Amino acid sequence: MNLQGKTAVVTGSAKGIGKAIAEKLAAHNANIAVVDIDEENGKVTASQLNELGVKAVSYVRDLGQIQEIKSLYASIIDDFGSIDIVVNAAGIIKVNKFLELSPEDWDVVMDLNAKSLFFSMQEAARNMIRLGNGGKIINISSITGKSSRPDYPVYAASKAAVISITRSAATALAEHNINVNAVCPGFVHTTMWDKIDEHYVENFNRPKGEIIEKMLSNIPLHRSGELHEIASMVAYLASSEAGYITGQAINVDGGAVMY
Repeated sequence: MNLQGKTAVVTGSAKGIGKAIAEKLAAHNANIAVVDIDEENGKVTASQLNELGVKAVSYVRDLGQIQEIKSLYASIIDDFGSIDIVVNAAGIIKVNKFLELSPEDWDVVMDLNAKSLFFSMQEAARNMIRLGNGGKIINISSITGKSSRPDYPVYAASKAAVISITRSAATALAEHNINVNAVCPGFVHTTMWDKIDEHYVENFNRPKGEIIEKMLSNIPLHRSGELHEIASMVAYLASSEAGYITGQAINVDGGAVMY
């Protein structure tokens, strides 16, 4: 796969899965627009990508503020001249018991994970259509969007919404040669999961590490996923090799969910 000359926008790419995706796309020669609210780590990521020999620029945006999205894409077009690939990886999780979830927590999670993702896709698609070269949009969902999560129900709802939005967009944008797919990671042991583990200890009175062990016990391959494994699926979907794939929500989860 060679993404030479392509411009990829990766939201939530200052660290974690988003950063791994940006690194993988850059390794395949794509230029990268690094988008994140985390200014410091965003700049570090862009600098590291520049060292790989591609063009990378950091954009500090709070995507929960919808009005920032249009100006973001305008800036990217000004800097790169095109938008060929968009990966919506920005997201947030709130761990709350079902009966204790507040309207405020609902809004925070849904606004970033679903609402901002939709309007990021919308603005990206408008630019892709105007430029006339088609494109690839990949949304980072989760196997959580396909299963029950009573301790973080709004996160699960938001990721189910991402899958639904992906399918609707794939149908709407197919005539413009824009492929839209979702990647659904399973358990990947990042620092986010260490924080979730701490929350279970403090608020659920669970032993430290219990939630991690529980997640691993439900995976047929008996291990955590690796960041590069998620990123590799995204890179494939972003390439010409995946030209006949659209509207799919592909699990990368060691067999935890098999549909």
